[in-house]
Amino acid sequence: MSGRPAACPSGLVGLLLALSASEFGDRLVQVAYALIAVRAGSTTFLAAVLAAQTVPVLVLTPLAGSRGWLRSRTAWRAGLVGQVVAFAVAASLADHRAVVLAAVLVAASCEALTMPFSRSLLHTLSGGRRAELAKWWSVSKAGAGAAGMVLAGVVVAVSGTASAFALDALTFLLVLAVAWSPRTPADGGAGRRRATAGFRLLVGPGAFGAFGLLCLTVMLLTTSLEGVSGPFMLARTPGYDADGLGAVMACWAVASMIAAAATPKRVTGIRALLPVSSVLVALAIGLPSLGLPFWSAAVTFALGGIGNGVFNLLLTRVIWSGVPSESQPHAWAAFNWILNASLFLSFSVGLFLRPQHTPTLLACAAGGCLLAGGAHLSALARAPKAARASA
Repeated sequence: MSGRPAACPSGLVGLLLALSASEFGDRLVQVAYALIAVRAGSTTFLAAVLAAQTVPVLVLTPLAGSRGWLRSRTAWRAGLVGQVVAFAVAASLADHRAVVLAAVLVAASCEALTMPFSRSLLHTLSGGRRAELAKWWSVSKAGAGAAGMVLAGVVVAVSGTASAFALDALTFLLVLAVAWSPRTPADGGAGRRRATAGFRLLVGPGAFGAFGLLCLTVMLLTTSLEGVSGPFMLARTPGYDADGLGAVMACWAVASMIAAAATPKRVTGIRALLPVSSVLVALAIGLPSLGLPFWSAAVTFALGGIGNGVFNLLLTRVIWSGVPSESQPHAWAAFNWILNASLFLSFSVGLFLRPQHTPTLLACAAGGCLLAGGAHLSALARAPKAARASA
């Protein structure tokens, strides 16, 4: 008998490819939003886009979890249809900022349903090979995101912002095709749960624990702040080179993808690597904020990318390994809520922060990341040996 089904469970490859394509499309539209804002001469538009992307997730996730929609295949399909339609409309009326904002609002509202179910479906289709799947997903997601950022400028420059929205609609259409595949499992268990059920799962001993969830939250907030304020921080480093800014920032994304690909499978079960990787990120952000020369920051950003890549790989495995199958959508919904809350807070801070204050802000964020990572390491050192590794 061929070993192919065990190595590559039925339906998994199609879902992985479709979700990776969606990640690629999401990076394309980020450039489209920026171009619309530049043409309009309005930073307010980007702030409105951020609010439209994050607020619906923050508001609707507790409702979707308490109603049982997170485990509904029907709700997942409906959410995907909404995302396809939203970006198709944005592509048709890309010159109308109000329409684009409305489309972003609809798509983000649908994400409250689609993201948790998609991640839990990957777990369901893994066939028990969670360590391998965590690696496949981390590499494909990082690679697709990097490719989207690299090609976004070309796509938008050649055919305009409408093409970016159209391509994103197409990627969601690919996921929708997978959603109607006969290999897609039926709905999860019925019944309502409390809105906080997902957070209780993440803080449980089988998942992150209290200090682990604190480390995760601080890490997400720190990297979100870096994404908003990092360019302004680098602009204030000795020897700043505007032409080299993209190359320095790219070191993070490239190193993250390579780290996810190169990390051995057996290592991804070591929970101590979560706080260790957060320490690497803290150093990557903290050293430039203290005045490290501009081109030296490329080295630290590569270090941060390594830490971020390993962190993303391990957090995926922890959730897939430490949460029961029927509760996977709720755990991923809680993670998505924390992620969007971090993004919203970081962009809100960036909206009102003066550029000269960004080094101080990121130095404080790096310090918080170091403290949270140290607290998590200390808690793991005191924990039983069995609790220091993921299944």
